[in-house]
Amino acid sequence: MKKITRKGEVITALDHCLWGYDRDKSSFIEELNHRLLRAKVKFPLLEFCALRLFEILPEEEHLLFCDQIAALETVGGNVLLGKLLQLRLVDDFDRSTEKATAYIAAGQEWYVSDIIGERVWGHALLTRPNVMFPIFQKLVNHPSRWVVRSLGAGGHYAIKRGLDVGNVDRLFQLLLVMASNKDHQIKRGIGWAAKTTAKFHPTIIEKYKASIEDEVQVGQWFRTKVRIGLERNAHAKGNRS
Repeated sequence: MKKITRKGEVITALDHCLWGYDRDKSSFIEELNHRLLRAKVKFPLLEFCALRLFEILPEEEHLLFCDQIAALETVGGNVLLGKLLQLRLVDDFDRSTEKATAYIAAGQEWYVSDIIGERVWGHALLTRPNVMFPIFQKLVNHPSRWVVRSLGAGGHYAIKRGLDVGNVDRLFQLLLVMASNKDHQIKRGIGWAAKTTAKFHPTIIEKYKASIEDEVQVGQWFRTKVRIGLERNAHAKGNRS
């Protein structure tokens, strides 16, 4: 597998792909798949590609492009469409979140859930929490395990990137609703966000200590993730002292 590590190489490859875009859009997707998505490219470089494509492609063709990329079922393709949907949140929040949900549900792989969940749900929580939380509340009951898992990836991202404590508290209450789930994939995603909450906001864990220790409503897996997060918080404090 070809490895691309420099921005200059990515720009050259993307320019090759875009050269014939107006004449043959199917060839453009084929070239993009061949030159970038089937290569080993670091995620930040793929996000740079998504930004260029967001600026260059006509707005009315963004979602069609995402559909075509999703159909290729590549890891890098999920980075492209996840970042592009993130960029669309400002002007087309509803359709962008609907598409993100559909791609995650159709993906049937953990990395689709995590890649798109971080870039769309996580960014939306950071930038528009009051708009995103009602969607989170609906997705908690989504029939796709991958969509529910993706909420954990998005929560992890938002907390790590500095989501304010009030909204972290609000998010943790939703995590507790899912804390008794027995699905392995959902436990992985929700546990990830619970661990990150404990690592960055141990006071929230203390606040909900009684609920966390309820063995009927909360699974042992959730308590284990919280414990690991608290241990990492304590370790980080130890390193600073």
